[in-house]
Amino acid sequence: MSDQVKCYEYCQALFDEIFLPVLKEKYSEILLRLSVGVIGQGSEVLGADDELSRDHDWGPMKCQLLLPEKDVVEYGTSISQALGAVIPDEFRGITIPQPQSNSLPISTIDAAYENLCKFAHPPVTNEEWASIDDSAFCYASSGFVIYDPSKALSNRISEFQAAYYPIDIWRWKLAQYLWGLWHNGDYNIRMRLTKRGDGVGLLIGQGAFVEGVLGVACLLNKRFPVYWKWLHWQFQQLPKWRDELAPQLQALDAAANHEIRGEIIGSMCDSIRRILQEEGFFPDTEWRMAMGGIDILKQIESNEVREIIRGQTPHLYVW
Repeated sequence: MSDQVKCYEYCQALFDEIFLPVLKEKYSEILLRLSVGVIGQGSEVLGADDELSRDHDWGPMKCQLLLPEKDVVEYGTSISQALGAVIPDEFRGITIPQPQSNSLPISTIDAAYENLCKFAHPPVTNEEWASIDDSAFCYASSGFVIYDPSKALSNRISEFQAAYYPIDIWRWKLAQYLWGLWHNGDYNIRMRLTKRGDGVGLLIGQGAFVEGVLGVACLLNKRFPVYWKWLHWQFQQLPKWRDELAPQLQALDAAANHEIRGEIIGSMCDSIRRILQEEGFFPDTEWRMAMGGIDILKQIESNEVREIIRGQTPHLYVW
């Protein structure tokens, strides 16, 4: 295997060549009920991992074994230890430290998803959707199937991939990000920090602003924004708005001083206004309070969602 091999490719080969023969010999009775996948958190679940990712939580321990509850109770410990004992010191030219417990993770599919995102299945109610962690749901709708004769894991991943925010929760999420763009970029960086020459303060706001821009792009593409370290990677996979915003992000990264950074951030605010116009939110690109977030909030029809906003983000309660 090359240095560019992904964790899911490594785990697929490890399962096929090392684990599956052991399972066929000792536990053939559970094979039709077994699912195996690279799921949970981390770059490996997204397919974003690289050689640097191998220093932690990479390799065999990402090979998640999943069985019905009865089988976990009866076979779980035995299977976990049996497979842990045959993990090679080196496999396909890659050396991975042996797990200290010398066992592999094994659980039910429900437990794996509840541990990841607090829900075994996607939320149903507005209240449930309002409680989710965006990043956890990005991971829940990602992952790689290695072995799944029953299709139980494949179906669960598909279930999460098909689920998304109800429209009024989505409007609220989008308005939160837009308020942050206005607060960090349009107001404080563009109108204050740049004029004061506060380069360090601008850097603080710049990080929050860039995260907000990428979050808005994800939401407009109907994606769940992931943990910040992988947010730019996620942005690069988006079908829309990437080509317009990416050159500005690159220019911001290369900017020589705070005056130039302030100008670029102002231009990015203008780009977001154009995107919102093209998406049909507004008839023009005129300046709007909170980058238009207040107007979007006023489109929310659900009284239940309005009360959720009153409780969780009172600064955005506009009714």
